[in-house]
Amino acid sequence: MENGQDNRADAEEIMMQLRYLQNIYSQEYENIENNIATYTLTNAAINRNIELLEKSKEIEGARMMIGGEGGAYVPAAISKIENVLTYVGAGYMIEKPVEKALEFLRENGKRGDEILSKLNAEKRKIEQNLIDIQYKSSALQSQLAGTQE
Repeated sequence: MENGQDNRADAEEIMMQLRYLQNIYSQEYENIENNIATYTLTNAAINRNIELLEKSKEIEGARMMIGGEGGAYVPAAISKIENVLTYVGAGYMIEKPVEKALEFLRENGKRGDEILSKLNAEKRKIEQNLIDIQYKSSALQSQLAGTQE
């Protein structure tokens, strides 16, 4: 009888450990999903900027309306685009020639794609770990139910 109680206590201890691991993996999974969303948005913005800079010659002289606060719009014309301000991180922007800015943005896009690939691989690992934990938990619950009978 004592052996059965020891086995049950061991199984209950393992169940607690599995629940703990499941919580940790679930939190990590949520964190990775947030990071994936952030990098996806960032890469989309980078790609839009690349498209804009690639069309810089085509839009020279174009007329547009620039929005101000409170719904006021001011007409403007785009002059020759030689240099652009490029965000380099930590709240800083530097002026770069269009071609250098394009190189910089393309490199950032590649790095973002690499990071996204790594995050997605990590996400798949965590998903598999969560499935394994669920499988082990179910097997252990069945074992515990069998010892009660």
